[in-house]
Amino acid sequence: MSLKDLVSMSNRYGSDEEYVLAGGGNTSYKENGILYVKGSGAQLSDIKTEQFVAMDIQKLHDMIVRVYPENMSNDERESYALADMMAARKPGEENKRPSVECVLHAIFPYKLVLHLHPPLINGLTCGIDGKDACAELFGTKAVWIDLTKPGLILSQVCNNAFNAYTEKYGKYPQIVILQNHGVFVAADTLDEIDRLMGYVVDTIKSRVKDYPDFSEIKSSLDPDNIENIKDQLKTLYSENNTGEVLFCTNKQVDEIVSDIDSFKPVSKPFSPDHIVYCKDIPLFIEPGDDIAEKFNSYTERKGYKPNIVAVRGAGFFALGTDPKRAAQAKALFLDAIKIAVYAKSFGDANPLPEEFTEFILNWEVEAYRIKT
Repeated sequence: MSLKDLVSMSNRYGSDEEYVLAGGGNTSYKENGILYVKGSGAQLSDIKTEQFVAMDIQKLHDMIVRVYPENMSNDERESYALADMMAARKPGEENKRPSVECVLHAIFPYKLVLHLHPPLINGLTCGIDGKDACAELFGTKAVWIDLTKPGLILSQVCNNAFNAYTEKYGKYPQIVILQNHGVFVAADTLDEIDRLMGYVVDTIKSRVKDYPDFSEIKSSLDPDNIENIKDQLKTLYSENNTGEVLFCTNKQVDEIVSDIDSFKPVSKPFSPDHIVYCKDIPLFIEPGDDIAEKFNSYTERKGYKPNIVAVRGAGFFALGTDPKRAAQAKALFLDAIKIAVYAKSFGDANPLPEEFTEFILNWEVEAYRIKT
């Protein structure tokens, strides 16, 4: 095993859109007391050796048991934890910022850790009956973690759950499934990582009844109307008309935007990634609505501009400050649609609660990730 193997694994999974979108997911490798973990903002699809951050594993372990003042708010505790995390970087790594999940990576006693947010798996994690289904499908082979804010608190919750599992079953877990978040698999070899991830995917597929249908269809909007809406949204979204707007429709999108009730499953975010790239809720409008009025009303109410504007019976528009950001918003909203479809097999969609969403919207860590 080597860093070269870590890069190879990261690029392979990161290049598959069924596993990774935009800057989502993270990976790590341990050697001689050092954790090499993906740097925040890097993309697994093209990450290079120098984009991993070398960290002192013992210092990361110390963070799990560190006692922070009881009168601290969650935000204050995360701020102190961020400082401790930065202090765990090895000399020469000071210009790099590690993934916020690095502490969780460190507590696995395995050389390799792969953490992803695939829509198929998140159909389970974002399903109303996801926890029960996880127990039925995986039994003792996986640990389920209830919805927990990311960061230090998630690492502490997982550490307690892992220790309880180890005491009961005599070994450390290798598959961890987190509500409204994703999956961790951990092992000592690349082959075992692949086997574990394949097992998780195949097991969940055995329960899935509905699959998203992204086959092409013709939009109810004529091409000129689409271009007119794109021009309006570009003007509303960005200064000097410099932003990018992409239009998308397909058979599944057409079904989702057919009316407000059909749109409800994707009207709230499922996971932190959706909040980072699409904000918390999309704007849903009717054909013939005053787009400027609806857009500005949303912006005034929320304090920021929408990244997704859906038009009933037509499709949706993804907005960004540049082509990359618009493409990311489009990809993540399509990801949300996939999750909503898969979640039908697990009791239907279970989006994030408002308190959790507000935390992610205002969390400095995620604000940093979207900037890079």
